[in-house]
Amino acid sequence: MARENTLTREFLRHFIPAVLLNAVLVLGILALGQYLLIRQAEDQELSAIRNEFHQLTAGYAQQVLGAASALAGNPGVVAAFATAPSASQRTQLGAESDSLYRVLKSQYGHAVVVFIANQHVLYRANKPTFFGDHIIPRPDISQVIKTGLPVANLGLLKIVGYSVSGVAPVLSSDGTAIGVAQVSLPIASLYGRILHDIPGSGIAVLIHHNAASPDGVNGKMLGNNLVSYVSSPDLQEYIAQHPHMLRANYSGIARLKDGEFYHLFVMPLTGYDKKPLGLAVFGYNVTSTLRIAAITLGASLILSALVFLLIGLNLKRFVERRILAPVVELAQRLRAISLGERLEQSLEQTETNEIGILQTAAERLRKTLLNMLSHIKKSD
Repeated sequence: MARENTLTREFLRHFIPAVLLNAVLVLGILALGQYLLIRQAEDQELSAIRNEFHQLTAGYAQQVLGAASALAGNPGVVAAFATAPSASQRTQLGAESDSLYRVLKSQYGHAVVVFIANQHVLYRANKPTFFGDHIIPRPDISQVIKTGLPVANLGLLKIVGYSVSGVAPVLSSDGTAIGVAQVSLPIASLYGRILHDIPGSGIAVLIHHNAASPDGVNGKMLGNNLVSYVSSPDLQEYIAQHPHMLRANYSGIARLKDGEFYHLFVMPLTGYDKKPLGLAVFGYNVTSTLRIAAITLGASLILSALVFLLIGLNLKRFVERRILAPVVELAQRLRAISLGERLEQSLEQTETNEIGILQTAAERLRKTLLNMLSHIKKSD
């Protein structure tokens, strides 16, 4: 029995590490699969938020471009541009644009409708008493004047902050651009629509310190950025505590103060001249996804452990019955034969494998020894 225990221990000493190694490999593959599935689900949700943002921005661009083009082509506006700046000119421009401004303001909360000629403001529907001020040359306005074609851009305006602006040329009778009509909508109204359309989403918009700060924005400074909009205080606090994430195309998992997990992605926002103006932080709540993944992975671990345990027990039983037991029995018979015991008892071949070959050889050895002893006794 001591030898049997030795063989069993030897078998288990080699078998258990092999089983554990295979279990670790299988569980590692399961964990990797779970991780990839989680990341795929998270990326799909973040892509949905980014796509929603781009689609809504494109929709705004079409709307402001159409509105600006309609104003620029209005005969009353063209006639007003043909006159010298005066109160009557502003009255005429107001008559042509005030109704549009009121509609946009009621729909989006804020809007900008402005007419510009020679880099000076002729009339602002949103601020009728402010006119005549000089406009810093902008690439989009210069492009419209030069090409005579309307454009739409995302930019930062002093009055409404991040905005989608449509700029269309006002053309004279000979086709020369004599000014522009601009219609702008704040993209802040997009954030609420995204949060409504995609439950579990989160948004923060920050303006770089070197960009012109819009009027009425008194957000908290986070490093070199001014918070223009944030969907929750917890998200703002996390960003403030992790300034390293404020870089373009950052992606990572964040645990907010309320214990919820969010997958965050940072997208740069550029202006008319394609220079960076700020950052948009998009997030999606992945708490339920992680919880389900943890439960699934835990169940997979338990199931895998049970499977390996059953395999190990069955394999141990098989080895003990088909390998260890015949070998131990053969060893006991050979020990007895070496002592001259049980020579008359034949050794039965019970296996058809290599152990059976050993049993046959042991039986031949027994017969040979028995014959030799018989001859010795006869000679005596």
